[in-house]
Amino acid sequence: MEKITYRINPEWQLELPEDYQKRKEGDHLVFWTTGVTLLTTVFAYSGERNREILLANLRAKAEAEQLKTIEDVSGSLVRFGFLQTETIEPELERLALHAFTTAPYGCLQTSFYFDRPEDLRAALEVWKSVSWQESAA
Repeated sequence: MEKITYRINPEWQLELPEDYQKRKEGDHLVFWTTGVTLLTTVFAYSGERNREILLANLRAKAEAEQLKTIEDVSGSLVRFGFLQTETIEPELERLALHAFTTAPYGCLQTSFYFDRPEDLRAALEVWKSVSWQESAA
């Protein structure tokens, strides 16, 4: 399946299979296809110290809740994510991947919500496609 590159803002972009649709909800860009919803949120901060604080807080949350984590460093990007089972209603649960790609001056949070756990692999590929380019502003 073909992939399409979506620019989230001037700094952030990601690649998604062409069968995803998109809409804007407030400050979020939401993508969806059958069985998967992806919510994107951009955060800005003022340098490496703030990135370290964000990552420390995310690690502490994941550890406190005993969640499975994923971490990767690629150039100036640090990726940190965790998997979480969420209860939608009493008899219905879904898997969520809350994935944070951090750069020197900002973060793109990509939260994936799955109806089927087997869609995790494709979500990890999308997360890995996230790229950042410092704004010329």
